[in-house]
Amino acid sequence: MRRFASGPLHGVALGVYFLLTPYVVVTKWSVAAQRADATLIRVLLVALTLFWFVFVIQLVRNVARLRHGAVIGLGGTAWLAGLIVAALALGPAVSGARPSSPSVHSAAATTVHHVDPSPRPRASDALGALPMALMAKRRRDQSRFEQTDDEDIDDLIALLRNADPSLVSHLRRAIGTRRDGVIRVARDFAFAAPLLDDEPVVACVVDDDDLEPLVSFAREGGRLRVPPHWSRDDLVDKMIGLHDGGRIVATDVDYDFLRALAIRSVRRHLVIYLGDGDELDDVLRACAVTVDRSRDVSTENDEGTVASYAGFTESEPRLDSPGVYVELLRPDPVIHGLLEPFTASLRRRSIEMVAYATLHRGEPISGDRLRSRVLVHADVDASMRTLANTATSVRRSLGTDTEGPRLHPVSADGLYRLHGVTSDVGLFHDLIRDARRRTDVDAAPLLIRALSLVHGEPLVGVRHGFEWFSVEGHLAKLQRDGEWAALVLHDVSLATGDVERAYWAIERGRLLDPFSDVLADALAQVPRLREFRRNRTGAA
Repeated sequence: MRRFASGPLHGVALGVYFLLTPYVVVTKWSVAAQRADATLIRVLLVALTLFWFVFVIQLVRNVARLRHGAVIGLGGTAWLAGLIVAALALGPAVSGARPSSPSVHSAAATTVHHVDPSPRPRASDALGALPMALMAKRRRDQSRFEQTDDEDIDDLIALLRNADPSLVSHLRRAIGTRRDGVIRVARDFAFAAPLLDDEPVVACVVDDDDLEPLVSFAREGGRLRVPPHWSRDDLVDKMIGLHDGGRIVATDVDYDFLRALAIRSVRRHLVIYLGDGDELDDVLRACAVTVDRSRDVSTENDEGTVASYAGFTESEPRLDSPGVYVELLRPDPVIHGLLEPFTASLRRRSIEMVAYATLHRGEPISGDRLRSRVLVHADVDASMRTLANTATSVRRSLGTDTEGPRLHPVSADGLYRLHGVTSDVGLFHDLIRDARRRTDVDAAPLLIRALSLVHGEPLVGVRHGFEWFSVEGHLAKLQRDGEWAALVLHDVSLATGDVERAYWAIERGRLLDPFSDVLADALAQVPRLREFRRNRTGAA
């Protein structure tokens, strides 16, 4: 009864108070002039009006916090705020004044597209839900490995509805390749393609009072900065693993800490030591994340250690398009961000045409070249009608941006141009090009990002088409850059004692060129796990 009274009953009473107060103030103000105690009555009416304004401000504040995913309790104003938010959510559905939010679906195993062509949410609106999105990811990761009580299933479902992979990808992009730090994620950003980086990272929101949350993060060997007043339980509850699976192990017991290091998976687990990190030796500290409570990070500003981020830094390659992203460094090609699926009968040709135009971004492509090299089937050139129909399907599915259709209308000379579409192959070569200008040690983070883009032998699962990928030298260039990146990262990792990273680098390089004798010889140089004290796992 007390819980009911603090919610709906209290809310109904406040609603009546909200509606009747203006009427009482207006009517009694004029009546008070005819009474001897008019001054006292008007003072009370002014006080009543002030309380009314306080109630309105609190109600508006609760509505704003509720729309941004915050927890506001069970009071009467919270109940009224929930009714208002529900009414706002139902309003567009009844009137049809606003399109629904975009949803993402998968078509077969080749394309990933948006069904609804409505625009993406504004960054300022979406980023306010970043703390809730991170907590939803943490709870989803926990549910993979833990049993959930039936009593908690409703709360779990409500929390998981706040999961937003695009916000997590944006945070990963903001962190980049840095080992640790604190970052205030800026509100103005574009929803770019996901950053394909699976290195374990732990993060926690240390300040979520506004729409630009302050996030502390750390990788293996780094220090996670948290406010000094946080208890051990606060820290455990707020830590989120940003990597796939999100497995993190936090402990301040020496035995449990050493055991977690011994059985961890380097690519999936992250061990956090909650005790005094200065008491650990350098080897153990390099294998885990330690906690720094030296000062209050919530008071930092952009002039200090907090970095403000709205995209890539100038030293890193950038994605030109927030919309369409083509993945070719995998067995089957995948296209992210389509506004609608390709025409079913032209899907293979459409995917191949987008991939070809993306790898030749910036240069005009003749229709004859597309018919004889891309849309050809069984050594027979495609007809002009097939080319026109495929181009129409591609243009409709890619959609438009501020510059117009991403696939331009065919010119009078029969040339096709494409803009606003990026690919993992282009990003891979950009990262390698930037890494070649640096020393091997400085180039290592860029090489990790480049090799993380590789998710299998490129296009090995394609049954028809894509012959041009080998004929034009794209595969050879990938193999050349991939071999160089794998060997450099292999040498740097062995020099620093990171045996697992060296093995991973060669394996990713062999996905691009499985028959490389040089990579096979380098793989043989990686110490085996039985050779204790020659790698970090053995030393730990």
